[in-house]
Amino acid sequence: MPYMEKTSRRTDKAPTISKGNDKELHALRRLLSMLNTPICKTQNHSKGGKTESHLHHRPTGDRGGKSIKCARTEDTELESFSLTYRDQRHFSRHPHDKIFQCILTALIRNRLNCREWLDHTHPDNILRVLICLRLLIREPHYQRVFHELQGSWHLSRYMDSVSDCYLDAGEQTLGVEHLVTMTYVFQKIAAKEDQRKWVIECGAHKILVKLLTTKDSSVLLGALLALTSLAESVECKEKIGELCIVENLLVILQEYDLLSKRTCAELLRLLCPVRRVREQLKACEGVPVLLSLLHADHLELLWSVAWVLVQLCQDPDANAEIRAWGGVQQLLRILHVERAYVSDRASIETLSSANAARRIQRQHLSEELSPQETAENIMALQAACCAAVTELVLDDATAHHIVQENGIYIIAKLILPQAGPKGPSLQCYAFRTLRFLFSIERNRHLFKKLFPSDLFEMFIDVGHYIRDIAAYEPLQEKVSVFSSKELNELKESIEIVNQNRPPLKVINGYAILDHLGSGAFGSVFKVRKQNGQNLLALKEVNLHNPAFGKDKKARDSSVEKIVSELTIVKEQMNHPNIVKYIKTFLEGDRMYIVMELIEGLPLSDHFTSLKEKQQQFTEDRVWNVFIQLCLALRYLHKEKRIVHRDLSPNNIMLGEKDKVTITDFGLAKQKQENSKLMSVVGTILYSCPEIVKSEPYGEKADVWAVGCILYHMVTLQPPFYSTNMLSLATKIVEAVYEPIEEGVFSERVKDLIKWCLTPDPDSRPNIVEVSARISDVLMKFMDNLCASHQALERRSERDRKRAQKYFLESNQARLGHWMAPISQGKIIKENEEACSEAGSVSIQHSSQCSSQAEGDSQPSSEYSSQAEVKQEHQANSFEKHSRTASSSATELRKKSFRPTECSVSLSLSERTPACRDFLPQPKSRPATAGIFVSQRKLRQIEDPVQRLVGLLHKIIYICQLPPAQHYNHRRRTIERFKKSLFHQGSNPYSLKVELNKVLQGSSDLVESVSSCRDWWSQVQSFGREPFSTEPRGESGYAGLQDGITYEQLQTLIEDELEENGYHSRTASRSDQEAMRGNQRPYSPSTLVSSEACDNKAT
Repeated sequence: MPYMEKTSRRTDKAPTISKGNDKELHALRRLLSMLNTPICKTQNHSKGGKTESHLHHRPTGDRGGKSIKCARTEDTELESFSLTYRDQRHFSRHPHDKIFQCILTALIRNRLNCREWLDHTHPDNILRVLICLRLLIREPHYQRVFHELQGSWHLSRYMDSVSDCYLDAGEQTLGVEHLVTMTYVFQKIAAKEDQRKWVIECGAHKILVKLLTTKDSSVLLGALLALTSLAESVECKEKIGELCIVENLLVILQEYDLLSKRTCAELLRLLCPVRRVREQLKACEGVPVLLSLLHADHLELLWSVAWVLVQLCQDPDANAEIRAWGGVQQLLRILHVERAYVSDRASIETLSSANAARRIQRQHLSEELSPQETAENIMALQAACCAAVTELVLDDATAHHIVQENGIYIIAKLILPQAGPKGPSLQCYAFRTLRFLFSIERNRHLFKKLFPSDLFEMFIDVGHYIRDIAAYEPLQEKVSVFSSKELNELKESIEIVNQNRPPLKVINGYAILDHLGSGAFGSVFKVRKQNGQNLLALKEVNLHNPAFGKDKKARDSSVEKIVSELTIVKEQMNHPNIVKYIKTFLEGDRMYIVMELIEGLPLSDHFTSLKEKQQQFTEDRVWNVFIQLCLALRYLHKEKRIVHRDLSPNNIMLGEKDKVTITDFGLAKQKQENSKLMSVVGTILYSCPEIVKSEPYGEKADVWAVGCILYHMVTLQPPFYSTNMLSLATKIVEAVYEPIEEGVFSERVKDLIKWCLTPDPDSRPNIVEVSARISDVLMKFMDNLCASHQALERRSERDRKRAQKYFLESNQARLGHWMAPISQGKIIKENEEACSEAGSVSIQHSSQCSSQAEGDSQPSSEYSSQAEVKQEHQANSFEKHSRTASSSATELRKKSFRPTECSVSLSLSERTPACRDFLPQPKSRPATAGIFVSQRKLRQIEDPVQRLVGLLHKIIYICQLPPAQHYNHRRRTIERFKKSLFHQGSNPYSLKVELNKVLQGSSDLVESVSSCRDWWSQVQSFGREPFSTEPRGESGYAGLQDGITYEQLQTLIEDELEENGYHSRTASRSDQEAMRGNQRPYSPSTLVSSEACDNKAT
């Protein structure tokens, strides 16, 4: 610092030091004196030579000259102050600390708080005051003085006015410097925890959010940095989250530079704990935007995005959306694939200072870190990805998807010891993810191969779904003390769970890839045909099971019957809720059944998972599963006369959106009509009383089983359970089960369970009677299916048309490229012929003119007829060329024809005046021979181009409105439509077509307006009246519409314009122009008859 360096010099230079200090002190006192001088109303001078004054009088005489001179001196002193102390950081340690405080006080009271001075001084002068405040505010003690003098409130008031002018006036350069300086001041104040409330109290956070719509990178970065400092506080982030901020942040993440994206992602990470912010992210379709950023290579950006996803995953809908958009694969890719990353050491403090000093462009933001620092940042990123995967595991379908994507192997590699301070933390995060995956019973067999016994015991003792990362530190410490031999064994165990390793074995041409589960009669594997790509399921049945017989003859007989029954099932059954069988074969003492692979989990796994999470099925979900079971059983019983005989939660698979598939028909039996079955098979917990008593039974045995499953879904416990088989059989025969808790499910569910679990088979209903009991629920279910089917058909039709359009365009382009040389040569030859014909016409014209000059009497009609014949011949020739040129649809041929056509036309027009004087003049027509149009039938022409431009003006006007305080779905829809008009690959023709559809109110659906699930209801909520839709009964599935029509978009545009006073402003502007006489009157050239307009429209 200057004054400290001076005091450390030799004593012989003390007089120089004293002289320098006196000069500095004198300059500071002179500046203070000027700042304390009362401001004259006539002070309006600007350094740049321009004068801005809103007063009604102007300075005159010596008084005006003195004020101008005073203003110039003050400007110079402020400029000198900013240059002298631009590197000063701690003013309180300076010998002139008191004077600095006085200058700060004078700047706030006499300049920033003086409304008259702010209104009438030049912006350059205000900027110098703001720069001096920015320098002084670096001192922490001065920040408190600034607040006590109400500087925050005055500065926010001025920043609000500047931001409004800046955004409305096209973002002027001088406004940029003002706003950057002020955002730096607020960032400095918000850097301390106890001072952030000052910024919120003065309302500066609202102005900072408003500035996020700017296109200037410096203003945007200043606003982002100030908001990021504010968002460190819990109370402040709640206040910021109340504003409409997420939409602007998503635009920055998509369209701005890397530095803005990085700062924006960090701000979003800090705001995501606020529930309203997460809701805005879902409403604005932020999930695909965030997932697209996972392809970036900047470590800090990726780290922030990963933690945003962690907080989003806590919502079940967002969890499913992340899985649908491929988020699981992208997160596992970051954990598994080695990539080249970039990083930097820039912090909020350094970025803010560099931005305020206009040095941000020279700031080296991509400096290479040391290998150790890069490794630490990569481990931090991987820990964030592990946390995101952990939250995704809470959804059973997503957890199954993670296992299918080889997630256990990828994450298990991260539990190995890592070098560096962040290595243990990464190990703990990896252990937590694996423990969440282990909590799902279906995955537990994989972990038995993964860990040694002592580590596996500690792993189990942690407990299910424990989020506290400290609970996994003992596991990390245990692995960190492993010997080399133990580590090698652990690495080998990890390789065993790798799904991408070579097949375990091959059975009859089917490569075994993974073990899916085991049942009472065998195991199920995931397989792939060796010469194919489709995944299948292979069930292995051990024929030595006592159920197939005690000796070889009995087993052979049982196997023959099972193969016969499965053949019938394979050939006859075709139902969406029943598994498809492909092949059955024998190999050794085992029977193998090849069937389709159902992506999903058994219903029993869902029961276990919900119990461990202390959750339960909702009644809507219960009806959804139960109805699909009824549909499948009706098909089996009534159409195929097949009794399943082993219907249990283990044999019911739930796929995406709870799609039910009944599997395991190994015990199914086809019976004759009105016959009974006698064999004792199936799972005892779901067996009906007649099977337990070894009595004849029929299809109602499956109805009993489906009643047990319904009870199990409601209570997560089987209705009949006992460790004593005799007690269990007694409960089943007497139908004794625990009553269902009151108030959780409707009485209809309880009555249906009681009806299905009727001990007497004659009193028990069949599946049709069960379905009739729930006919209203079934009808709503079918309504939803029909609506979904119609939506898919419409989408399929649009996709077909789009594919056909692209196919035709690509073929036309290829054909045009291939035929261009041939067509060009042909056109040139035809144009040459046309030129020769035109030349002959001109020669004949000139000869006729000369003969007339020599006195040959030739009637004018004859000349006219001959000329008309030649002109007609020439016109036909050109029409032929025009047809040839238009058929190729290429610009090259159009350009090659047009110059020839113009040249021929010119040659004719040039020769015509030569003979015009020798031709007989036509007789003048009488005055009554003109076209007469009634004045009443004239109307103004409506310019179609003006209509298109007018609509485009309306759309752009809406998109450039100031940001709304709350999220506006209607405006969002219009902005998405505007982006689709100008996306990459669009052309002027498509722009014209889309705008015409809006003007005409087409009923076609607009493409790429929104992909949000509940966008329809959100958009409708902003309209004055909901859009008319087709009647859809009582199912209430209007939200299933998959698009918005151009007619509805037109209504949205007009509603938004009316809400923002667009028409009133344009009407007042037109009235003003009319008063000035600028309104153009109608002329005869702009009027046509109504008959002509109608004919043209026809």
